[in-house]
Amino acid sequence: MLRAFVGALDQNNRAIRFHWGRHQDALAHVLVPQSIDLTEGLCVGIEGHLTCLSSRPDLPLSAFLGLPLSVQLMTDRGKPYPINGIITDVRAGQSDGSLTCVQLTLRDAMSILDQRINSRTFRSMSVPDILETLLHEWQQRSSALAQAFDFELVLDRNQYPKREQTRQAGESDAAFIRRLCRRDGIFWYTRAGKHDGAAADTPVHTLVFCDDPTKLPQAAAGHVPYHRGTQSRERDSVTLWSAARALTPGSVRRASWDYKTGRIAQSEQETIVDQGEAGNDLAKLLADSVIDVPHAADSDADHERLAKARILAHEHRAECVHASSDVRDVSPGFWFTLAGHPEVDTRPEEQRQFVVTSLHHRATNNFSKALDERAQVLFAASRWSFDALPVEEGAGVRYENTFVCVRRGVPLTPAYDPRVDLPPVHPFTAKVVGHDGEEVHCDELGRIKVQILGLRADDHAHAQGAGTSGTERDSAWVRWVSPWAGPNYGMDMLPRAGMEVLIDHLHGDPDKMVVTGVLHGGPNMPTTFSHTGSLPGNRYLSGIKTKEVKADRYNQLRFDDTPGQISSQLASEHTYTQLNLGYLTEPRNDGKGAPRGDGLEARTDAQAVIRAAKGVYVTAQQQGRAEGKMLERTALQTLIEQLQELVRNLGDASAANDADNTDLARIEKITSQIKGWDAGSNVDQGGGGSGGAPMVAIEGPAGVTVVSQDAMVLGAQTNIDAVSAGNTQISVGRRLLMRVGDWMSAFAAKGMTLVTADGKLRIEAHKEDVVVKAAKRIILEAGEEIVFRSPKVNTQASDEASINGGSSYSQWNGGGVVHGTSGVWREHAASHSLVGPDNKPVKAPDPLTFKELEQQDSLAVVLRSHPNDGRPLAYEPYTLYKGAAKIADGVTDEHGQLIIANHQKGTSSYTVKLHNGHEIEVPVMEGGLSDDDQLAAQGWRAVDGDPESRQRHAQG
Repeated sequence: MLRAFVGALDQNNRAIRFHWGRHQDALAHVLVPQSIDLTEGLCVGIEGHLTCLSSRPDLPLSAFLGLPLSVQLMTDRGKPYPINGIITDVRAGQSDGSLTCVQLTLRDAMSILDQRINSRTFRSMSVPDILETLLHEWQQRSSALAQAFDFELVLDRNQYPKREQTRQAGESDAAFIRRLCRRDGIFWYTRAGKHDGAAADTPVHTLVFCDDPTKLPQAAAGHVPYHRGTQSRERDSVTLWSAARALTPGSVRRASWDYKTGRIAQSEQETIVDQGEAGNDLAKLLADSVIDVPHAADSDADHERLAKARILAHEHRAECVHASSDVRDVSPGFWFTLAGHPEVDTRPEEQRQFVVTSLHHRATNNFSKALDERAQVLFAASRWSFDALPVEEGAGVRYENTFVCVRRGVPLTPAYDPRVDLPPVHPFTAKVVGHDGEEVHCDELGRIKVQILGLRADDHAHAQGAGTSGTERDSAWVRWVSPWAGPNYGMDMLPRAGMEVLIDHLHGDPDKMVVTGVLHGGPNMPTTFSHTGSLPGNRYLSGIKTKEVKADRYNQLRFDDTPGQISSQLASEHTYTQLNLGYLTEPRNDGKGAPRGDGLEARTDAQAVIRAAKGVYVTAQQQGRAEGKMLERTALQTLIEQLQELVRNLGDASAANDADNTDLARIEKITSQIKGWDAGSNVDQGGGGSGGAPMVAIEGPAGVTVVSQDAMVLGAQTNIDAVSAGNTQISVGRRLLMRVGDWMSAFAAKGMTLVTADGKLRIEAHKEDVVVKAAKRIILEAGEEIVFRSPKVNTQASDEASINGGSSYSQWNGGGVVHGTSGVWREHAASHSLVGPDNKPVKAPDPLTFKELEQQDSLAVVLRSHPNDGRPLAYEPYTLYKGAAKIADGVTDEHGQLIIANHQKGTSSYTVKLHNGHEIEVPVMEGGLSDDDQLAAQGWRAVDGDPESRQRHAQG
């Protein structure tokens, strides 16, 4: 009985067999398959349950985990058809003492890769590069997996661009691979054996990645016959053939914002599938329109490729065939030719070829009925319920499969839906990195580089550590969120190396990282404004503080919201330059700072400049709560107008007293500029743009003090008007030196005192006269002596001259000369001559010189009865006209001269009207008369206009 049982578990004559490779001798008779339930498919791999019988109840289950196994189905041609995989689960069932049931789970290598969750970064690699790197690593790191699987890339590598960064984000290796393949339109399947067909000592299966369905191999079955279920047949056949159609979108539209070029990349693809009249009509509305992640593709051509992959995926779903058969040697990823089907046979050869996309195997082994019954009892006791195929005594193997296939050439592109296929990603932290010690590292778009913290260095050894190196090689350029970003304007504060940043993802895509913020932490403590204090003590302080690159100095904009003590500061530690506003204190420590004052302070240890192209107004006038116009200057304007009027009045008095005219032009100009200072600005837009004079005005209602520890220079290119309505006091500790390049005039309406307490008072005229004039008397008083020293002394008095010395005197007048003395009259002379009476008129004072007239902007006109030697019209009343306007009344002096004051250049002539009604036209020639003009004005005639004859006549 026992021998019979052992013989029953012999695999040699079984239709379903296990092959363990190098472990075949040890395991061939330990486990024998009783039934199988396996599925295979494109983009899903292999998974199934193998229900087995064993004569050993003490099997070490863990010894089977990870072993490669080949399930071999004997075909109708007597050849084994292998389905190779890896045992991932082992489950022991019940035992009756001599027979034990065991259930194995067989999967492909991708299921193993599904067990490892990882995060890593791939830099500058294409999808084929990533697949190759990842699968090679598995082979290198796991000897068990290396002997169980291989891989092959049947891909057109040229169409897959190298992407700056591809991230595996907290997902399994298998999920990561599936996501990349689905996005790029790559399908995959498993094939028994090594990728190059070489022999192996273990059951190996190959993961095949493909992007062209025309490159798929033909199945071992070759031509597969079709027979209805009731027909007798000699070969395994297809027994059910059911075509299917599905309504799918008629178009695909993809749009992706390209922030580099500032435009939307768009691609639209139309389906080529004919879905019937109504179906085509509906398909027009079933547009698959998706806004992709920004910069989804490497180029427009790459974006077209990705969009085409989406429409091909829909076309893949549009039609298929559901079939059943007992053909054991067809499998997903292989194509066969159907023969004997009444409808299919009418098609051309290429349309009778079909690619299997999914396959479900069910089979029971050819055990005896008695052994099957014992097995069923054990299965029931183990509570394993499955739909087993019926078994009859002496019957052959019971096998059936169902599969789905499509015409060869129909797209096999997998579907990709970012809403489903992208892994769930959440914000996480990273560290900013830079190039070769650079503290601030960015590109022309202001993007930065980051290192994702926590990645394993071993996973990045293939790229020489890029991803975990702590350098700019660890990531692609990453954009960061700014409160404001416009074309060449915005708010930019580049995160610096070492800062901890918060990373989020655009559209939930792990490859599209964006920095949303910067975080404080242990290495990056909160800001200490002015290098002083800390939190929570200084919690009322806020603002921005930067750090000098590769140094520790700062710039800062600090706001202090301490109750009752608010202030602001804009500061640079370079030369300690600061603008302090509000309630000023020393830098706060633990929230406390000594008061420094109230208001505004601008200070620096270097130079300071206030520059304004349209004027600077410095005032101490109050403007409560900052209300009113910026250039509110009513008080300034009123005062300058009052001072201008004072200058005018005193100037008129000065001119009336022959103390020179006063130039009002400059003070009038400044007064006008102050009045219209804001014309054309936003407070006086109708001002015509005439305001905004580039001047400086300083006003202090309570006073203005300007002092210096050294020298002070007060200067002007034109005029300096010093005006005070009260006193102007100049006090000099040592010397007062006044230097005048042209003319000096001093006028006092009510008197003038010039006193020197010690030392001489010296008045000199080195080239001209000294004239001392008084309306009444001139008193010369000296404590010792009055000395007149000159080559000539000329004393003139129109009425009388008196000399009184002691008790002696001398009087001189028109009536005679009287001398008197109570003492001796002594005269010394070589001789005395008394020749009779004589007299000499008193010489009149000289008229004003040309230079004096020019300084006073005046003209001098001498009126004579004849131009040459005529009598001067002395003391002649006259009225002066400019055009038709009377401008002055007066009397000529003893020389017949009158003065035209305040002459304005450009006036061509004046008219003098005498008291007898005679009018004299006085032409004005700017620049003076030539010698000939002067002779002509004196009345000398020229023969035929010859200037030389005029000169000869004048010379006599």
